[in-house]
Amino acid sequence: MRRLRLPFVSDPGGQPVDGQMIIQTSTMGLQFAWIESGRQVIDGRELEQGEGLWLLVLLKGDARFSADKFSVNVDNKMIVFGATRHDSRLEVSENNAILFVRIPAVALGGRLIAPTHYQAGTLDGNSGVGRMLISMLHILADEIGDISTQDLRPVELSLIEMLSSKLLGVAGKRSLGGAEGARAAHLHRIQQTLETLIWDPDLTIAKAADEVGVSPRYLQRLFAADNRSFSGYLKKRRLERCHADLISPLHAQESISEVAYRWGFSSSAHFSRSFRDHFGLSPREHRRSGLANQIEDEMKVNKLWGQYQELSKDRL
Repeated sequence: MRRLRLPFVSDPGGQPVDGQMIIQTSTMGLQFAWIESGRQVIDGRELEQGEGLWLLVLLKGDARFSADKFSVNVDNKMIVFGATRHDSRLEVSENNAILFVRIPAVALGGRLIAPTHYQAGTLDGNSGVGRMLISMLHILADEIGDISTQDLRPVELSLIEMLSSKLLGVAGKRSLGGAEGARAAHLHRIQQTLETLIWDPDLTIAKAADEVGVSPRYLQRLFAADNRSFSGYLKKRRLERCHADLISPLHAQESISEVAYRWGFSSSAHFSRSFRDHFGLSPREHRRSGLANQIEDEMKVNKLWGQYQELSKDRL
């Protein structure tokens, strides 16, 4: 569970938990984990997860989820979701299987209100977009470990778009009616299109406005109503994409300049200055610290695995 940044896991009787897990990470940093185990409890919160959202789908067995004043018996036609870094508790029965998905804030971009607004809840998977989303997650659970990273790319994009659509009215002003709600929903749809264009170093507000079918002035007003600017949003999203790629094992062989150019920066010097101003450290320092954290995680996982094997021998 260390790789998933999940809190302490235990059997209610205090015994080691038997099970198996398959984890796959996408290019945008989404983690997909198929977990099959005996009876166990996942309780608490893990601050190392980083800001973002998580999803949980019950594949077999019984489970109960609780967080704050929210509690529900989980079935395989619902998606449980929540914000990372918040206390929650999941109790699962014997012979259970779940799909756990962690979505970092960088992958969500500006398409949702801050993930902390979505502390815990469920999404109905019986109809509409919810049905399509949960069907895709069930299929992904069957294919996890066999699907290539390249083929996982359209899956992560579809997941984020469908999830954003379902969560659009859950919290904050996007749940309001009237003109304000309509403007926020329109900006959400425009940002979905912009996500496919941020790689273009020549992208301007005029070009973006033409792409989404509005005037530059109207697009500027939409961002201003959300206390942002088009150029500020574009730069932030490019920096966030670079931030994720620099510590991704999938891009470890690429130079920092190659990563910057891929996401629309035309000058490596400008990129480095912007990155430091935004994140407080240079791209090189970020890449070095990210790789060090991955090595540390691997060491901790190996240590815990050794301890588990020793406990298993004692039980025999």
